[in-house]
Amino acid sequence: MTSIFFGCEPLGGTDWGHVDVGNIKNAIHKALDLGINSFDTAGVYGLGLSEERLSKILGSRRHDMVIATKGGLFWEENHSERSIIIKDSSPSSIRRDVESSLRRLRLEALPIFFVHWPDDNTAIEDTFLELLLLKKEGKIQSIGCSNFSEKQLNQAITVSQIDYIQMPVNILNGPPDKNISAICKKHDIKLIAYNVLANGLLTGKYNENSIFPDNDRRSRLPLFKGINFRHAIDKVEVLKVKAAENNISLAQYVINWTLMHENISSVILGIKNSKQIEDNFCAIS
Repeated sequence: MTSIFFGCEPLGGTDWGHVDVGNIKNAIHKALDLGINSFDTAGVYGLGLSEERLSKILGSRRHDMVIATKGGLFWEENHSERSIIIKDSSPSSIRRDVESSLRRLRLEALPIFFVHWPDDNTAIEDTFLELLLLKKEGKIQSIGCSNFSEKQLNQAITVSQIDYIQMPVNILNGPPDKNISAICKKHDIKLIAYNVLANGLLTGKYNENSIFPDNDRRSRLPLFKGINFRHAIDKVEVLKVKAAENNISLAQYVINWTLMHENISSVILGIKNSKQIEDNFCAIS
């Protein structure tokens, strides 16, 4: 597993403005050339499209990659508006999601399967007993939690070995939660950080006059609106100076900042083109 997970949410073709799948394909091949072998996707990304496209692009090499995918979300397609997403981590839904991901990714076993979001209507013990059964059946190799609280993570640990946890970590919001980090250290759980670049804000390419189209999630996020956005831009300007003092790009600076924290083994970086993967790779090389 590499320190960078190639984030494949843009490969689903939604929520990030205009996406050129050809450019992402080229970026995946560039990542492979650089030695990156870790890819993060989810059933809900593009409602299955991200997994299908990733499998096709990787071809036979998919069997040699660390592919992490996620489930526990059910969707109802709506062609005139955004699809309806429902949290469902019931045993039957978890099994359905694992088997659907296996089919879309064309794998015999999923290297890592995460519960994407905790489901308040399902006992955590029930969810992870089913995951443990799926692991014994050879359908998944490692079990992970995504977006779990300290309490929820502790509940999951009582049922099954948890190998990975995904959580948002970036320099604007500060270090990972100390209690979750302590649990990770005690139980040998690897922490994989996402939203490291704060939805692109920490690349430094935006200013307070930037406008995002309706098909870009940033048009809906509070961080990219009004005074929140202006304050964030001010913080980014300060970070740009620090990055320049270290003779690296802002993105490289914040990736390094994230990876220096204990228990963080990897960062997920959403990639749209080859230049992005090359620039971000420099942060770990």
